[in-house]
Amino acid sequence: MRELDRIHGGLANAAARREPVVLATVLGVEGSVYRGAGARMIVTASGETIGAVSGGCLEADIVARSPGVLAAGRPELARYDTRVSDDVVLGLGLGCQGLIDVLLEPLANDSLNEAIAFYGRLRGQRDPVTVLTSLGKDPIGPPLGTRAVTDSRENLIEGDATLLAQQAAREVVRPSIPLVVCGAGTDAMPLVRLAKLMGWNVTVVDHRASFATAARFPDADALVCANLTQEEGDGVLATRITLDARTVAVVMAHSAPYDRAYLHAMLEAGVGYVGVLGPRRRTIELLGHRAPETGALPTVIHAPVGLDLGAETPEEIALSIVAEIAAVHAGREGGMLRERRGPIHDRPSHQVEVDA
Repeated sequence: MRELDRIHGGLANAAARREPVVLATVLGVEGSVYRGAGARMIVTASGETIGAVSGGCLEADIVARSPGVLAAGRPELARYDTRVSDDVVLGLGLGCQGLIDVLLEPLANDSLNEAIAFYGRLRGQRDPVTVLTSLGKDPIGPPLGTRAVTDSRENLIEGDATLLAQQAAREVVRPSIPLVVCGAGTDAMPLVRLAKLMGWNVTVVDHRASFATAARFPDADALVCANLTQEEGDGVLATRITLDARTVAVVMAHSAPYDRAYLHAMLEAGVGYVGVLGPRRRTIELLGHRAPETGALPTVIHAPVGLDLGAETPEEIALSIVAEIAAVHAGREGGMLRERRGPIHDRPSHQVEVDA
């Protein structure tokens, strides 16, 4: 979602300056490429760029094309075939080996404001949605760049309903990961910073008002002071935080009573991922009556939390935690890519699921 935030902000800034832009959007890919469908980039009339659609292979060419797109005033589809070996002929110095379709849209005045509103609504979706974009192949169908948005059951949310029966590019946009950090100690600070760098929505919870402050956590989206060891704590948390199967929580209060209360609250709420700092045996003790007789932890609990990076410092520990959450969210094991068998990216041709 961080990328959508960046694009939305870039479009809004351009509108404030009354400057037209070209919005470049990857609609589909085949083969091995750096970015997938949904990667976006803004090129302003002055040549400024925001975002990226590749690892640096295509951006210069898109910038060069943009004045012509703005002058023509209509979208166009650029196809980059990076599978050919003669980079000199292409003149792009391409380092990938795939096929990339990029939609180039000129946006100014009303169309720019409409794009700002569209991406604002997209950022506000709580559940995953699919964006359908017309490829303009049907002469009597919707023109190139026409969009529709559907829910997970393919029900139309907005846009041109005819796209549901047309050949269209598909992009699954997932909401940002909602992370609840339970404990506002010093070691939580780099975790919050790194999670926000990833574009996640971060809430920090602590029973100490002097710890859960904006001065300590300027990047947090929300700060909650609640004492879950007291009877009213659970109620306060439930009214101020959305806790469900999509929620990710990390328990790191460094106090057995509070860690126990956080852990049980997250399990009762059905949180989909609960990471607990510290040894596995401590987590089993915190579970109490919820601890399985076999000694195995419930699958939603990750303890000790984090990937095995040999982390020692708070920053390294934060990296290991964020890396594990990202791997779990992507359905990966978190191992080394050199040991992976098969493609790096799971990308079916032209129908790709990506995180914004």
